[in-house]
Amino acid sequence: MNSVIVMAAAILVASQTAAQRERPAPPDWITTTNQPCKLWNPEPQPNESVTWSGQCQNGLATGKGILKWTEDGKPAVEFDGQYKDGKRNGPGVMITPDGDHFEGVWVDDKLVTGDGGAI
Repeated sequence: MNSVIVMAAAILVASQTAAQRERPAPPDWITTTNQPCKLWNPEPQPNESVTWSGQCQNGLATGKGILKWTEDGKPAVEFDGQYKDGKRNGPGVMITPDGDHFEGVWVDDKLVTGDGGAI
């Protein structure tokens, strides 16, 4: 009987741990690794980092620059464009790891104009 209880407890813990891993992390700020500058991170991922080549004003990315995401030490998405108060604001081009380009205008970190598709 004890072994059944122990086994049931182990299954319960394993299923709760798996459910926690599947739950996406909520959007949050991330600090760049190359300067003390924060950027909005709409979809946090495990083992990710980011660099920013532009200005940092009041601790937040501002102006034109290049943002480079890295996940598990591998290049991920790159964004070449405008930031204001740590969020994409203005024209920009997002480049995916497989080379697709998405060009448009962002407002408060959301794509509002552009084809939204690869160019």
